[in-house]
Amino acid sequence: MISFRASHILFCLLFLLLCGCQPKVYLMPPPAGIETGESFFELSGSAAQENLLHTLYATNRVPIGSANTRIGYTIFPSDTLEIGFLGYSVGYEGMTWDDLYRESLKMDRDDDLLLRKEFVRPMVEYDSNGMTSDPKEAELFFRMINAALEQSFTHDITVYVHGANSNFYRATAQGAQFFHFTGHNSVILSFAWPSAENLFRYTTDVRHAKKTVATFSRLLEVLADRTAARKINIIAYSAGAQIVAPGLAYLHEVYPRLSSKEIREKLRIGEVYFAAPDTAFKAFVEGYLKFKDIVERTTITLNRNDRVLLLAALQNGVSRLGRPDLNELGERELLAILELLMTADLDVIDVAASTALDIGGGHDYWYNNPWVSSDLLMLLLFKAGPRERGLVSVYNDAGAVLFLFPDDYAEKIPDIMGQLKQMMQERRGKEKDWR
Repeated sequence: MISFRASHILFCLLFLLLCGCQPKVYLMPPPAGIETGESFFELSGSAAQENLLHTLYATNRVPIGSANTRIGYTIFPSDTLEIGFLGYSVGYEGMTWDDLYRESLKMDRDDDLLLRKEFVRPMVEYDSNGMTSDPKEAELFFRMINAALEQSFTHDITVYVHGANSNFYRATAQGAQFFHFTGHNSVILSFAWPSAENLFRYTTDVRHAKKTVATFSRLLEVLADRTAARKINIIAYSAGAQIVAPGLAYLHEVYPRLSSKEIREKLRIGEVYFAAPDTAFKAFVEGYLKFKDIVERTTITLNRNDRVLLLAALQNGVSRLGRPDLNELGERELLAILELLMTADLDVIDVAASTALDIGGGHDYWYNNPWVSSDLLMLLLFKAGPRERGLVSVYNDAGAVLFLFPDDYAEKIPDIMGQLKQMMQERRGKEKDWR
């Protein structure tokens, strides 16, 4: 008979095999301009001053343990969508809010600020036939979300979809740190799809991403149907684009009798931001032409020197959206995209051409570069266009309109933030009802 100690060790080994290792996540650098006084922490006046970061999560990973004793999630995809709450603490034990606030706004910190998972509380489940949870508990859960939305600055939900080689902890911790720099007054939901959590199992991630498309679409339906979110925004990082782009196009199959305008009004999808997107360029263009009319605006960041996307292109045999090859497009597709780039519906930010950024071959610049993360925050918090956010437009050799960060962006950003904040407050004063 196996002893209790031996069985416990075997269980732990099995858990590590199914869930992957847990790399540490440290708080990202502060977005540019936050430390100068126009702080996002002052936007709503209702932000909780505590070291605990409260966010939502959703996942289609196979869970380990019951809902009351959830200890983790495997790398395997499930047909079940689970949604719940997460809590992360930040910094060292005993760190006060004032200490965290002051230290988190430093560009050069005294110590790294570690994010530690404090609790995971699954609340509702959906299978392909609908909700399987207790209706009363589900109603309480969504009332809590709506209460948080009412107290938030934008009244929006932002869904963060992580990239490949990411476990549940890493995926949800990245969403939590983004919550911190929105001033603790935004509602963030991390969608933790079943990545294989291994750099050498990229093809498994691609397969699991395809199996997740319908589940992601179902999540958008649930959020639109059960919450009072004014808009549902989406951040798709790297291989997360392999779920988000086809997931948005798939909504036409979910609602075949509705027009694009009717789907847009029903689901209330706002800003869709593709950060260093690792998805096939030509396939994305084909999908975007299907979903462009059901979202408010799409933003794409490019880095033609991105080393990760170069490897992904070599492995997949086609260029990636975040490092595109225009020669892959037919004449009709190229003309359609060039025309759309002249509108306010599609913005492309070329971080490599923004020489002052000095991105190099980086892939994680959307949160590790203070200029890029600041621009993303202004987009989501203020719904500001690229020029309002201080970016400048140029034409590339193909005639496409791209946006760049000017060399003097750091000097301009505090004033830009102040203007956007005042603009939003004036707009709010004229609104009678945001719902």
